[in-house]
Amino acid sequence: MMDVVTPPFRVNAWLAVTAFAVAALQLAIVPIFLLPQAEFAATVVVLLLSFSTPFVRALLHEAIHNRMVRKRVWNDRLARALSICSGASFDAMRLGHMTHHRFPRHALDRADIIEPGKSPIATSIRFYFGLLGWVYLRELLSSMVMLLPRRAINWVAEFALADDETSAVLHGALRRGLDRRLARIRLDMVVVILIYGTAFYLYGAVWPILIAAIAVRGLIVSLQDNVAHYATPAVVGAAAHNSRASRWASLFMLNQNLHGVHHDQPELPWHVLPHAFTRRGGDYYGGYFALLMKQFYGPLHAAATARDIAPAGNDAKAHRTFA
Repeated sequence: MMDVVTPPFRVNAWLAVTAFAVAALQLAIVPIFLLPQAEFAATVVVLLLSFSTPFVRALLHEAIHNRMVRKRVWNDRLARALSICSGASFDAMRLGHMTHHRFPRHALDRADIIEPGKSPIATSIRFYFGLLGWVYLRELLSSMVMLLPRRAINWVAEFALADDETSAVLHGALRRGLDRRLARIRLDMVVVILIYGTAFYLYGAVWPILIAAIAVRGLIVSLQDNVAHYATPAVVGAAAHNSRASRWASLFMLNQNLHGVHHDQPELPWHVLPHAFTRRGGDYYGGYFALLMKQFYGPLHAAATARDIAPAGNDAKAHRTFA
């Protein structure tokens, strides 16, 4: 075991400043100062800014684990503001992520699996919709749902949460989260509506540019969401993949390609994950970007898990199992 490691709070704070600058550019500065003079250049800039998504999401991930800045109150405040810039509630995001840590690959956490008795076609449709943006849209909608009356929220939860071994825990976690944080989530979503309403007003007649930028962000979030768990065993607690990436790509996503190490030792901040991976003699499942693309093989039957699919760096031909 590694000793307790202090997160790089000062670096994280500067990264947060950078993330807020990106949001300000995309939502206000570019449409006010660049768009009227150079529409094509503004479009390119706005779309390119969306490619900062892996870095922003990785920083929010550190905040979920209370490691963005030293003081918990400021960690949460900065994370809430950064999540608002992404269109979602930090508290809702944190609830989902911590449930994922406690029950990785629970029934709602394995969209890539064709469960026994389920239709492969219906599962594939849901999977590809999720991969191409629905995961992000679902995140936004789950935050927006919190603006509904409490009874309606409970009804949506009953409808959405699967009846599996974790359902009682998920319901309990949702109830406790609503008791403590519902007012805060609602405030955040009101601010989201005001900020994005203003942004669309600033873009005016060329508002599709902002829609396209949001779509790029949603695609990136959705592609990354399950990449480290794709084709792992369809059982609660299954280990995640570690994947290979260039030094710069790994730094850009704060070493999130070493997701298996993170799941095994979630207390470790991002900057020591490579050392932990080396120290434990870890193996890469494949290249990170190859694994991103491998998801397009589609959903698998529960029996066709990681043992049936060749790692991305292997010469053996990967294959699928369909009904």
